[in-house]
Amino acid sequence: MKYFGNIKNMGTKKEKALISFYQFKDNLLKKDIPTNSICSEDYFYDQDGKIENTLANMEGRWNIALKNTINDNFTADDVESIREFVIYQIIRTKAMLSHNRQMATTMMKGILKQKFGDIADEDVVNELLKNKIKNEITPEFDLSVVKETIPTICDLEMKIVTNEAKMRLITSDVPIIIINPFSPYSAGLGSIGEVIFFPISPWKMIFFYDAKLFGQLPDKIYDESIIRIFNKYQFVSADERLLAKEIEDFNCVVKSEELKSKREQFQKIKETNIINDEEGTLFAAKSRSIPYYYSVPIFRLPKPLRKIPDNFRETFPREYSYDTRLAILCRIYRKTDFIYDKKIKEHWEKQQVYTKKLLNFLDGYWNTSMEDRTITPELMKKLKTVPVKTFMNKQI
Repeated sequence: MKYFGNIKNMGTKKEKALISFYQFKDNLLKKDIPTNSICSEDYFYDQDGKIENTLANMEGRWNIALKNTINDNFTADDVESIREFVIYQIIRTKAMLSHNRQMATTMMKGILKQKFGDIADEDVVNELLKNKIKNEITPEFDLSVVKETIPTICDLEMKIVTNEAKMRLITSDVPIIIINPFSPYSAGLGSIGEVIFFPISPWKMIFFYDAKLFGQLPDKIYDESIIRIFNKYQFVSADERLLAKEIEDFNCVVKSEELKSKREQFQKIKETNIINDEEGTLFAAKSRSIPYYYSVPIFRLPKPLRKIPDNFRETFPREYSYDTRLAILCRIYRKTDFIYDKKIKEHWEKQQVYTKKLLNFLDGYWNTSMEDRTITPELMKKLKTVPVKTFMNKQI
């Protein structure tokens, strides 16, 4: 936040960074607030301070890397430090903790309902679940998965883009945005077309993105409309508040009813889906990645993908596996004789056509070997008759 603030008494013991914020609750605007009093909570990670101290050591290294980046003087080590920072920052927020707890609560309720049916005293169950989830889904638990997650984005290219427009970038208490222009409704850290971006000052933005798909990004952005798009994503992503250098920087977003509607929509789609039948229950947990609500011009898809409607452009892992490709082949060649509903059947057949075009592109992206591309008569027979089951889907 320091680089968004106005520094007072720079270089002295009384140095202080002052920032403006907009709080969604009560529609509150404040300016000249010390950054050390915002987006912090005592004993958030633990009671003895061990995790806080460990993070403090990391934050010193991250701060140096971000400072070097702002000054256009960063090294390869700085890039890896920022890569590490990205994953920690995604996972360490209060919003992510709340999201994970809500997801776990929904799953536990689903399991209990399947096992015991409707429970009479729902209030007692809710209280027991609340305590259990609070004790088990903790900030410390969330941080435990960071190290194994970092390698997922090691192949993404880092790019620093300078904002040369008159409009300043804003940030939020959930500043790191995850989107996927390839597959607008699903974004995962290991997916083809993944884009991660966040501002580090009103004039600098860091991207980690799939350069294999999008090519090179520009060094500078002069178009104010593109900066406005990035600010819109901050509005949608934020949990409790937006942050900016000056209070007037919020004007482009806080008065927009359309943006408020998108934010409400995003809050709803984060909920966990439950898909069940007589034999079992499948829980579809969702991340805090944001649907590709606003098209970013600098992320232009290759022509073959632009010809496929966005609702048929499902993404797949950037790392090739034969099993993934086999699953795609099943979708393409499975006969539709198991579908009785006319509309569903028509959709499935349309999906088969587009999925075949998509696979042609994916094989080039993955550099699939000719051996793996070969379909024997025996395999084709299996693909056409692979068992398929339909589920009823309901959202809790």
